[in-house]
Amino acid sequence: EAAEWEGVFDGPFSAPVPDDADRPVLDAAAVAAAGLVWEADPWQALTGAVKEATGAKGRALFLPLRRALTGRDHGPDMADLLPLIDKDQALARLSAK
Repeated sequence: EAAEWEGVFDGPFSAPVPDDADRPVLDAAAVAAAGLVWEADPWQALTGAVKEATGAKGRALFLPLRRALTGRDHGPDMADLLPLIDKDQALARLSAK
């Protein structure tokens, strides 16, 4: 399974085009992610900041972030995955239109 996730961490990546309803979550995430210390606990900090900025919670919060960052609806815990994705890559993915 690790080999199939390699592109998520390193690689050319194309996330699905986000729904219009997801754009506020992703825009808030891009702003929040820019100021995070990536080596700390970026997933908790990111989701907390986005929840505070948008009021999104649960699936409406987590699924758009997972899709933008990994291109998938399911997978390992994002708290474990996000630190493995380069911060600049994550910012680009969250900002993609």
